[in-house]
Amino acid sequence: MIKALVFCAGAICAAPALADTAWITNQSSEDVSVVDLTRGTVVATIPIGGQPAGVAAAPDGSAVYIVSPGNKTVSRIDAKTRKVTGRLTLDGGPLGIAISPDSDTLYVADWYGARLFVIDAATLKKRGDIKTGASPSGVAVTPDGAFVMSADRDSNQVSLIEIATGETKRIKTGERPFGITIDAAGKRAYTADVGSNSVTVIDIASKRAIGHVPTGERPYAVGLTQGRGFATDQYGDTVTVFDLETLAVLKTIDVGEYPEGIATSFDGKTLIVANWFSNTVSVLDAATLEIIDEIEVGDGPRAFGHFLTRR
Repeated sequence: MIKALVFCAGAICAAPALADTAWITNQSSEDVSVVDLTRGTVVATIPIGGQPAGVAAAPDGSAVYIVSPGNKTVSRIDAKTRKVTGRLTLDGGPLGIAISPDSDTLYVADWYGARLFVIDAATLKKRGDIKTGASPSGVAVTPDGAFVMSADRDSNQVSLIEIATGETKRIKTGERPFGITIDAAGKRAYTADVGSNSVTVIDIASKRAIGHVPTGERPYAVGLTQGRGFATDQYGDTVTVFDLETLAVLKTIDVGEYPEGIATSFDGKTLIVANWFSNTVSVLDAATLEIIDEIEVGDGPRAFGHFLTRR
Protein backbone atom coordinates (compact mmCIF):
# COMPACT_ATOMS: atom_id res chain seq x y z
CA MET A 1 0.00 0.00 0.00
CA ILE A 2 3.01 2.34 0.04
CA LYS A 3 2.48 2.84 -3.68
CA ALA A 4 -0.93 4.31 -2.94
CA LEU A 5 0.82 7.06 -0.99
CA VAL A 6 3.27 7.93 -3.78
CA PHE A 7 1.31 10.09 -3.94
CA CYS A 8 -16.51 0.74 -22.26
CA ALA A 9 -15.26 1.00 -24.14
CA GLY A 10 -17.25 -2.01 -25.33
CA ALA A 11 -19.40 -4.36 -23.32
CA ILE A 12 -18.60 -8.02 -23.54
CA CYS A 13 -22.31 -8.73 -23.37
CA ALA A 14 -25.49 -6.75 -22.90
CA ALA A 15 -25.63 -5.10 -19.48
CA PRO A 16 -28.79 -4.42 -17.49
CA ALA A 17 -30.15 -0.92 -17.10
CA LEU A 18 -28.18 0.66 -14.27
CA ALA A 19 -29.30 4.17 -13.37
CA ASP A 20 -26.02 4.83 -11.55
CA THR A 21 -22.91 6.84 -12.31
CA ALA A 22 -19.45 5.70 -11.20
CA TRP A 23 -16.75 8.23 -10.34
CA ILE A 24 -13.48 6.35 -10.75
CA THR A 25 -10.27 7.87 -9.41
CA ASN A 26 -7.36 7.15 -11.76
CA GLN A 27 -4.09 7.54 -9.90
CA SER A 28 -1.66 7.39 -12.83
CA SER A 29 -3.58 9.62 -15.25
CA GLU A 30 -4.47 11.93 -12.34
CA ASP A 31 -8.11 12.28 -13.24
CA VAL A 32 -11.59 10.93 -12.60
CA SER A 33 -13.50 8.85 -15.15
CA VAL A 34 -17.24 9.50 -15.00
CA VAL A 35 -18.89 6.24 -16.08
CA ASP A 36 -22.50 5.97 -17.22
CA LEU A 37 -23.32 2.44 -16.08
CA THR A 38 -26.45 2.27 -18.19
CA ARG A 39 -24.47 2.83 -21.38
CA GLY A 40 -21.28 1.19 -20.16
CA THR A 41 -19.12 4.09 -21.27
CA VAL A 42 -17.02 6.93 -19.89
CA VAL A 43 -18.99 10.12 -20.47
CA ALA A 44 -16.51 12.59 -19.00
CA THR A 45 -12.94 12.78 -17.75
CA ILE A 46 -12.18 15.33 -15.04
CA PRO A 47 -8.55 16.39 -14.40
CA ILE A 48 -7.78 16.34 -10.68
CA GLY A 49 -4.02 16.06 -10.17
CA GLY A 50 -2.10 14.74 -7.20
CA GLN A 51 -2.57 11.02 -7.95
CA PRO A 52 -6.21 10.71 -6.77
CA ALA A 53 -7.24 7.60 -4.87
CA GLY A 54 -9.91 8.16 -2.19
CA VAL A 55 -13.48 9.01 -3.18
CA ALA A 56 -16.75 9.73 -1.39
CA ALA A 57 -20.03 10.48 -3.16
CA ALA A 58 -22.45 12.63 -1.18
CA PRO A 59 -25.65 10.72 -0.27
CA ASP A 60 -27.77 13.61 -1.56
CA GLY A 61 -26.12 13.24 -4.97
CA SER A 62 -24.90 16.81 -5.12
CA ALA A 63 -21.15 16.31 -5.08
CA VAL A 64 -18.27 13.86 -5.17
CA TYR A 65 -15.16 14.37 -3.03
CA ILE A 66 -11.74 13.19 -4.16
CA VAL A 67 -8.58 12.71 -2.07
CA SER A 68 -5.26 13.16 -3.88
CA PRO A 69 -2.41 11.84 -1.70
CA GLY A 70 0.22 13.19 -4.06
CA ASN A 71 -0.59 16.85 -3.38
CA LYS A 72 -2.50 16.29 -0.12
CA THR A 73 -5.78 17.76 -1.33
CA VAL A 74 -9.49 17.12 -1.11
CA SER A 75 -11.35 18.25 -4.24
CA ARG A 76 -15.11 18.74 -4.57
CA ILE A 77 -16.76 17.94 -7.89
CA ASP A 78 -20.26 19.20 -8.63
CA ALA A 79 -22.08 16.04 -9.72
CA LYS A 80 -24.34 17.89 -12.16
CA THR A 81 -21.82 20.13 -13.93
CA ARG A 82 -18.87 17.74 -13.44
CA LYS A 83 -16.67 20.67 -12.56
CA VAL A 84 -14.26 21.02 -9.63
CA THR A 85 -15.84 23.62 -7.36
CA GLY A 86 -13.48 23.63 -4.38
CA ARG A 87 -10.24 22.29 -3.01
CA LEU A 88 -8.67 21.98 0.44
CA THR A 89 -4.98 21.29 1.10
CA LEU A 90 -4.19 19.20 4.18
CA ASP A 91 -1.00 18.15 5.90
CA GLY A 92 0.04 14.60 6.76
CA GLY A 93 -1.00 11.83 4.37
CA PRO A 94 -4.68 12.06 3.40
CA LEU A 95 -6.02 8.89 1.79
CA GLY A 96 -9.39 7.33 2.71
CA ILE A 97 -12.55 9.44 2.90
CA ALA A 98 -16.19 9.06 3.95
CA ILE A 99 -19.12 11.43 4.25
CA SER A 100 -21.92 11.62 6.80
CA PRO A 101 -25.44 10.47 5.78
CA ASP A 102 -26.69 14.07 5.77
CA SER A 103 -23.91 15.04 3.30
CA ASP A 104 -22.65 17.62 5.79
CA THR A 105 -19.35 16.28 7.13
CA LEU A 106 -16.29 14.67 5.58
CA TYR A 107 -13.92 12.37 7.44
CA VAL A 108 -10.48 11.98 5.84
CA ALA A 109 -7.90 9.49 7.09
CA ASP A 110 -4.42 10.89 7.70
CA TRP A 111 -2.11 7.94 7.04
CA TYR A 112 0.91 9.60 8.64
CA GLY A 113 -0.84 11.50 11.44
CA ALA A 114 -2.93 8.73 13.04
CA ARG A 115 -6.09 10.82 12.88
CA LEU A 116 -9.21 11.66 10.93
CA PHE A 117 -9.61 15.16 9.61
CA VAL A 118 -13.16 16.46 10.17
CA ILE A 119 -14.17 18.79 7.33
CA ASP A 120 -17.27 20.82 6.49
CA ALA A 121 -18.41 19.42 3.14
CA ALA A 122 -20.06 22.63 1.93
CA THR A 123 -17.21 25.03 2.68
CA LEU A 124 -14.26 22.59 2.64
CA LYS A 125 -13.06 24.10 5.90
CA LYS A 126 -11.46 21.92 8.52
CA ARG A 127 -13.42 21.63 11.78
CA GLY A 128 -10.96 19.54 13.75
CA ASP A 129 -9.53 16.06 13.94
CA ILE A 130 -10.01 12.75 15.76
CA LYS A 131 -7.23 10.46 16.96
CA THR A 132 -7.03 6.94 15.53
CA GLY A 133 -4.54 4.09 15.49
CA ALA A 134 -1.50 3.99 13.21
CA SER A 135 -1.95 4.41 9.45
CA PRO A 136 -5.72 4.85 9.15
CA SER A 137 -6.84 3.98 5.63
CA GLY A 138 -10.50 3.16 4.97
CA VAL A 139 -13.23 5.22 6.65
CA ALA A 140 -16.97 4.57 7.00
CA VAL A 141 -19.90 6.23 8.80
CA THR A 142 -22.88 4.35 10.23
CA PRO A 143 -26.20 4.98 8.44
CA ASP A 144 -27.57 6.89 11.46
CA GLY A 145 -24.52 9.14 11.50
CA ALA A 146 -23.72 8.25 15.11
CA PHE A 147 -20.35 6.55 14.59
CA VAL A 148 -17.37 6.88 12.29
CA MET A 149 -14.99 3.95 11.87
CA SER A 150 -11.41 3.88 10.60
CA ALA A 151 -9.36 0.86 9.56
CA ASP A 152 -6.01 1.46 11.28
CA ARG A 153 -3.71 -0.64 9.13
CA ASP A 154 -0.52 -0.61 11.17
CA SER A 155 -2.32 -1.07 14.50
CA ASN A 156 -4.27 -4.13 13.30
CA GLN A 157 -7.47 -2.57 14.56
CA VAL A 158 -10.54 -0.51 13.84
CA SER A 159 -11.26 2.70 15.72
CA LEU A 160 -15.00 2.98 16.44
CA ILE A 161 -15.69 6.60 17.35
CA GLU A 162 -18.95 7.95 18.74
CA ILE A 163 -19.27 11.29 17.00
CA ALA A 164 -21.34 13.06 19.68
CA THR A 165 -19.00 12.25 22.57
CA GLY A 166 -15.68 11.45 20.92
CA GLU A 167 -15.52 8.18 22.85
CA THR A 168 -13.39 5.65 20.97
CA LYS A 169 -13.31 1.87 21.11
CA ARG A 170 -10.38 -0.03 19.59
CA ILE A 171 -11.40 -3.34 18.01
CA LYS A 172 -8.79 -5.88 16.96
CA THR A 173 -8.97 -7.21 13.40
CA GLY A 174 -6.84 -9.38 11.16
CA GLU A 175 -3.45 -8.11 10.03
CA ARG A 176 -3.31 -4.73 8.31
CA PRO A 177 -6.95 -3.83 7.72
CA PHE A 178 -7.35 -1.45 4.80
CA GLY A 179 -10.86 -1.03 3.39
CA ILE A 180 -13.89 -0.90 5.69
CA THR A 181 -17.59 -1.22 4.84
CA ILE A 182 -20.67 -0.90 7.07
CA ASP A 183 -23.90 -2.68 6.17
CA ALA A 184 -27.11 -0.81 5.36
CA ALA A 185 -28.62 -1.67 8.74
CA GLY A 186 -25.65 -0.26 10.62
CA LYS A 187 -25.19 -3.53 12.50
CA ARG A 188 -21.95 -4.93 11.12
CA ALA A 189 -18.71 -3.65 9.66
CA TYR A 190 -16.31 -5.58 7.45
CA THR A 191 -12.59 -4.92 7.05
CA ALA A 192 -10.33 -6.21 4.27
CA ASP A 193 -7.19 -7.42 6.06
CA VAL A 194 -4.38 -7.25 3.51
CA GLY A 195 -1.80 -8.85 5.81
CA SER A 196 -3.77 -11.95 6.82
CA ASN A 197 -5.83 -12.54 3.66
CA SER A 198 -9.08 -12.26 5.52
CA VAL A 199 -12.17 -10.18 6.19
CA THR A 200 -12.92 -9.33 9.81
CA VAL A 201 -16.61 -9.09 10.75
CA ILE A 202 -17.40 -6.58 13.52
CA ASP A 203 -20.61 -6.33 15.52
CA ILE A 204 -21.05 -2.60 16.01
CA ALA A 205 -23.45 -2.78 18.96
CA SER A 206 -21.19 -5.01 21.05
CA LYS A 207 -18.04 -3.34 19.65
CA ARG A 208 -16.19 -6.58 18.98
CA ALA A 209 -15.05 -8.83 16.17
CA ILE A 210 -17.35 -11.81 15.73
CA GLY A 211 -15.76 -13.67 12.84
CA HIS A 212 -13.18 -13.87 10.08
CA VAL A 213 -13.52 -14.94 6.45
CA PRO A 214 -10.60 -16.30 4.39
CA THR A 215 -10.08 -14.47 1.09
CA GLY A 216 -7.70 -14.43 -1.83
CA GLU A 217 -4.33 -12.76 -1.57
CA ARG A 218 -4.20 -9.14 -0.38
CA PRO A 219 -7.89 -8.17 0.01
CA TYR A 220 -8.43 -4.44 -0.42
CA ALA A 221 -12.12 -3.58 0.05
CA VAL A 222 -15.51 -5.20 0.63
CA GLY A 223 -18.90 -4.80 -1.08
CA LEU A 224 -22.21 -6.07 0.33
CA THR A 225 -25.49 -7.06 -1.29
CA GLN A 226 -28.11 -9.83 -1.44
CA GLY A 227 -26.86 -11.52 1.72
CA ARG A 228 -23.32 -11.82 0.41
CA GLY A 229 -19.98 -10.13 0.89
CA PHE A 230 -17.55 -9.45 -1.97
CA ALA A 231 -13.86 -8.86 -1.22
CA THR A 232 -11.47 -7.64 -3.91
CA ASP A 233 -8.25 -9.67 -3.90
CA GLN A 234 -5.43 -7.52 -5.29
CA TYR A 235 -2.83 -10.22 -5.87
CA GLY A 236 -5.37 -12.86 -6.89
CA ASP A 237 -7.08 -10.76 -9.59
CA THR A 238 -10.29 -12.09 -8.07
CA VAL A 239 -13.31 -11.27 -5.93
CA THR A 240 -14.03 -13.62 -3.01
CA VAL A 241 -17.76 -14.09 -2.39
CA PHE A 242 -18.99 -15.15 1.07
CA ASP A 243 -22.29 -15.67 2.86
CA LEU A 244 -23.00 -12.90 5.38
CA GLU A 245 -24.73 -15.22 7.85
CA THR A 246 -22.53 -18.31 7.83
CA LEU A 247 -19.36 -16.49 6.67
CA ALA A 248 -18.70 -19.44 4.36
CA VAL A 249 -16.87 -18.72 1.13
CA LEU A 250 -19.20 -19.33 -1.82
CA LYS A 251 -17.13 -18.59 -4.89
CA THR A 252 -14.01 -16.90 -6.26
CA ILE A 253 -14.60 -14.79 -9.38
CA ASP A 254 -11.92 -13.74 -11.87
CA VAL A 255 -11.98 -10.01 -12.59
CA GLY A 256 -9.38 -7.63 -14.02
CA GLU A 257 -5.79 -7.28 -12.87
CA TYR A 258 -5.24 -5.96 -9.31
CA PRO A 259 -8.84 -5.21 -8.26
CA GLU A 260 -9.22 -2.58 -5.56
CA GLY A 261 -12.27 -0.37 -5.05
CA ILE A 262 -15.71 -1.97 -5.07
CA ALA A 263 -19.22 -0.50 -4.75
CA THR A 264 -22.76 -1.87 -4.87
CA SER A 265 -25.32 -0.39 -7.24
CA PHE A 266 -28.28 1.35 -5.64
CA ASP A 267 -30.66 -1.41 -6.70
CA GLY A 268 -28.34 -4.02 -5.15
CA LYS A 269 -28.18 -6.06 -8.35
CA THR A 270 -24.60 -5.40 -9.39
CA LEU A 271 -21.16 -4.59 -8.03
CA ILE A 272 -18.63 -2.35 -9.72
CA VAL A 273 -14.94 -3.28 -9.32
CA ALA A 274 -12.01 -1.02 -10.21
CA ASN A 275 -9.05 -2.94 -11.65
CA TRP A 276 -5.91 -0.89 -11.04
CA PHE A 277 -3.54 -2.61 -13.47
CA SER A 278 -6.11 -3.39 -16.20
CA ASN A 279 -7.41 0.19 -16.44
CA THR A 280 -10.95 -1.16 -16.38
CA VAL A 281 -13.97 -1.57 -14.16
CA SER A 282 -15.77 -4.91 -14.04
CA VAL A 283 -19.55 -5.09 -13.59
CA LEU A 284 -20.52 -8.16 -11.57
CA ASP A 285 -24.05 -9.57 -11.41
CA ALA A 286 -24.76 -10.16 -7.71
CA ALA A 287 -27.27 -12.94 -8.35
CA THR A 288 -25.47 -15.03 -10.98
CA LEU A 289 -21.97 -14.11 -9.78
CA GLU A 290 -20.90 -13.55 -13.39
CA ILE A 291 -19.07 -10.63 -14.99
CA ILE A 292 -21.51 -8.91 -17.34
CA ASP A 293 -19.46 -5.93 -18.52
CA GLU A 294 -15.92 -4.57 -18.70
CA ILE A 295 -15.50 -0.81 -19.13
CA GLU A 296 -12.25 0.94 -19.99
CA VAL A 297 -11.38 3.91 -17.77
CA GLY A 298 -8.27 6.00 -17.11
CA ASP A 299 -4.80 4.89 -16.10
CA GLY A 300 -4.53 3.28 -12.68
CA PRO A 301 -8.11 3.18 -11.35
CA ARG A 302 -8.27 2.94 -7.54
CA ALA A 303 -11.80 4.07 -6.56
CA PHE A 304 -11.09 3.71 -2.84
CA GLY A 305 -14.37 4.51 -1.12
CA HIS A 306 -18.02 4.93 -2.10
CA PHE A 307 -17.91 6.08 -5.73
CA LEU A 308 -21.49 5.80 -7.06
CA THR A 309 -24.19 8.42 -7.49
CA ARG A 310 -27.75 7.83 -8.66
CA ARG A 311 -29.01 9.63 -11.76
